Amino acid sequence: MFLRTLLPGRSRLARAGLLATGLVGVGYGFDTFAYDQTLQRNVRTLYNGAIVTMDYKLNFVPGKVDTIDALHERVAARILDVCKRNGGLYIKFGQQLAAVPVLPPAYNQKLKILFDDAPAVPYEIVRKIIKQDFGKEPEEIFESFAQAPVASASIAQVHRATLKDGTAVAVKIQKPEIQRQIGWDLTTYKFLCRAMEFFFDLPLTWQADYIEQHLRQETDFINEAKNAERAAQFIAQAPGNLSERTYVPRVYWNETSTRVMTAEWIDGVRFTNLDEISAKGWSKKQIMRTIVDVFADQIFRTGFIHADPHPGNLIIRPNPITGKTQVVLLDHGLYVQCREGLKHDYAVFWKSMFSGDIATLSKIGESWGFSDIEMFASATLQKPWSADRPVHVDQSVDMENLFQKQLRMKQSVKSFLENSEKFPKELIFVGRNMNLVRANNKYLGSPVNRINVMANYAVQSLGNDWSLWRRDSNAAAIEGYTASDRGTEQRAKNRVTNMISSRLNYWTFRTALFLSAVVFHISRALQKLRLVFLGKEGKGFEDLVDGGMKERLEREFGLTIDESVFAG
Repeated sequence: MFLRTLLPGRSRLARAGLLATGLVGVGYGFDTFAYDQTLQRNVRTLYNGAIVTMDYKLNFVPGKVDTIDALHERVAARILDVCKRNGGLYIKFGQQLAAVPVLPPAYNQKLKILFDDAPAVPYEIVRKIIKQDFGKEPEEIFESFAQAPVASASIAQVHRATLKDGTAVAVKIQKPEIQRQIGWDLTTYKFLCRAMEFFFDLPLTWQADYIEQHLRQETDFINEAKNAERAAQFIAQAPGNLSERTYVPRVYWNETSTRVMTAEWIDGVRFTNLDEISAKGWSKKQIMRTIVDVFADQIFRTGFIHADPHPGNLIIRPNPITGKTQVVLLDHGLYVQCREGLKHDYAVFWKSMFSGDIATLSKIGESWGFSDIEMFASATLQKPWSADRPVHVDQSVDMENLFQKQLRMKQSVKSFLENSEKFPKELIFVGRNMNLVRANNKYLGSPVNRINVMANYAVQSLGNDWSLWRRDSNAAAIEGYTASDRGTEQRAKNRVTNMISSRLNYWTFRTALFLSAVVFHISRALQKLRLVFLGKEGKGFEDLVDGGMKERLEREFGLTIDESVFAG
């Protein structure tokens, strides 16, 4: 009636069209200004997800092998556009894709821009968040508060401030749209996982709920503050001098809430500032050894693991007491706690890779729901691993068989994840931790034999039980024989067999580490010789490892990996 009075003489269809246009306009404005474009962001995601799916379905076919690279390029560009326009958690999703080595190089080349600082919110909004969470203005809580942030990331930004007693602090402020967007974003993420699983026949949904749970925890700064304190306690309890070489900033609880976290301000040098690190005379080897030590200790001793140790979360400074180099760990929002049994089995898995204990590897693999031991061992070490043969160098890629090779890659991933309900989901974040540590080591020129250090921590965590060094097959045979013949003489023979077997396997392990150390030191010597005679540093140990992975992926699956993807 209102429209008929307002628009006399117009047809019913015209009035309906105007009504629909008005409703769309009101909805658009409400979504834009009241809900931070939440609806628009998800419509944009679903629309582009459908376009990407159709693009691959129509163009990733045998007859279009010569256009596959162009296909990857335009899909990566589309994903980048969605991540940049949506912001928030989509920045994190894009960063995850950029760091996946087995994706085509276009993904890394396009998406690595997402590692740059994100846009910051105005100071007026920061004031509003502090007032909402504490019931006070910033100047009532802090003696001073810098209006311009010193850093801005996907979900938060950091401001420098001082408490009323003059203590310098870093105040982390969550961006206001995150809480409204996170539910919709994660729902859309899970929907896309299901769609990809349906259209491409790849198991993806098994890990969606677990990742959602931890991303939600990352947006709760009370949880982050608790993680920081727990990590600091574990470091203080670590054997050796790890507590002198590593530091976690103190949390100030009176100035901390779900969306605001206040912690001790640390003056230091960013991990990425190599020029200043060199100017101060700090040892890259000592810095990197501390980083490898602290995270190996988390993986194999405490099981409480920082899942986001990227370079921006590492600061280097002199220890205020000893003056020696100290690594400061920041951003404790994303942690994973491994179960005790999983921690033990993971250490045994590492030990067995170096001792060549295929029976134990197979047993653990079966319990974790995967069948391809070589694939998982290679992913764990982040270097090619084979039970019975070395990796041969073959840099050629047969374009005629490219489609078939990439299909084989898909089938390998599919078969590997067939029993995904058994797979320990904690290993998702353990793998992320190790990938970032590897990338950090490479960034410093590979001064540390990361693989050997990790293997030694794994073995130390198992204690002095020699029975762990028996091969499962030998152990089963010995136990069965003992059950059938309980004679004193036979039991004595079994004890001797057990002793010899365990010592032999232990020294097989040590020999493997020794050979790895030889290769590492040769690579370091060649690096230094190249620097002396040619004026530039050569490739390090991590480069050699990456090269082996690159060659294997090219040879077996036709994936030409961009070198920068291994930079983390």
